[in-house]
Amino acid sequence: MTFLGKALGGDSADSAQERWIFGLVLGLVGLALFVLPFGTGAFFPLAALSLAGLVLIALRLPGLWAERWIRWALLLLLALWVPQLVSLTVAVDFDRALRTALTYPLFAIAILPLLWVARRRDVATPLLYVVLALAVFWSLDAVFQFVAGANVLGYPYNGRRIDGLFHPNMRLGIVLAHLLPFVLEASRRLASRNRLAAVLPLIVVIAILLSGSRAAMLATLITLVAYGAFLIWFYRLRIRTVSAFALVLVLGVALALWVSPETRDRLVVISKMSEFSLEGLDQATAKRGTIWLASWRVAMDEPILGVGVRGVEPVAEARGYSDMPFAHIHLYFLDVLVSTGAVGLFAYLAALLGILSALWRRAREHGAVDSPDVLVAGVAIFVALNPINVHWTVYSSYTTAVLWLVVALALAPLIQSSNQRPVPERGGEGMGERTGPGAGGHQE
Repeated sequence: MTFLGKALGGDSADSAQERWIFGLVLGLVGLALFVLPFGTGAFFPLAALSLAGLVLIALRLPGLWAERWIRWALLLLLALWVPQLVSLTVAVDFDRALRTALTYPLFAIAILPLLWVARRRDVATPLLYVVLALAVFWSLDAVFQFVAGANVLGYPYNGRRIDGLFHPNMRLGIVLAHLLPFVLEASRRLASRNRLAAVLPLIVVIAILLSGSRAAMLATLITLVAYGAFLIWFYRLRIRTVSAFALVLVLGVALALWVSPETRDRLVVISKMSEFSLEGLDQATAKRGTIWLASWRVAMDEPILGVGVRGVEPVAEARGYSDMPFAHIHLYFLDVLVSTGAVGLFAYLAALLGILSALWRRAREHGAVDSPDVLVAGVAIFVALNPINVHWTVYSSYTTAVLWLVVALALAPLIQSSNQRPVPERGGEGMGERTGPGAGGHQE
């Protein structure tokens, strides 16, 4: 513990101890990403990182708080965690709410060592390429499962949705959608040396479509529109370049829909929402309309502090609002509202808007130099915390692990560039690295 404390808390960036710790932190984060398909396997490297994070808090809390983007990460944690503690006073299922409240901050604390290391070392670049490699591998494996009937480990295709290495859980599409902003940025950087790298995200997008997750498709659409608009503006791309990329994307999506009638059917069902009825909403959202209505009625009964985390189902059943069991609400803002009341919802939305506003100010302060990093961070954090996300639940352990890994990947390059301003290289039309003040869309 003394060794760990000295290495993480020391001021010398050149010591052998610190270099060893830097490598260990990167290795643990990479391992956590690598084992995401295997459920709770990611918790083991995150537990080790949490221990290091607790040491950092004990030794360097003022320094952590003084770092702008670490401070925002801590504020985001407090906004999501403190309302859980307050709602314990009214929690219906106190034991489950208490377990969630005790473990929740550990996932956020786990990212502190990486953010601390990012002050003096480039952790973003190697992790970007790790994310790209993993996402492409998971996608290829899942597409192979669709074509051959089983993936490389023998996990079978269920005839409706691919899950690849995430079998039997249907998490592939959502995880890939959360990592897509980093996949796009990594491929953009690689494209300056090899133009073929620009098509790597298409493999990931096809896997997301074949996964059948409509929530993942929506998140993917948000990411592609935002990142595509940024590239067009920043690099002043010619019409033929934009048309070529758009054509490749459209053809890839069309191919995925053509070979998968199941995916087409899942998209067609969304049209049922236009009927403006509970039955149509249920058909379009896999019975979530009934869950949302029951949860909303519970939230209106307990509007200030909610009913505590994991408490909505027994309350909805006891009050006759729902006659079907459900584990999660599958709508982030409603999940927060019914669990922690208006207090929790206000804190959640304020923290999200606050960090997005801070990113906007950062973009205005530094202009072209940091634009890609800020854009990727903003899109990734918004996709992960979008109030109308309809997958998972804000409070599940797996969701929390993915969320905080996304936050770490998003903020690390901003911390690095704040503390050391490297001179970027030129990329131009190839969408590679940037140069100086005259780069991209800011050319005179």
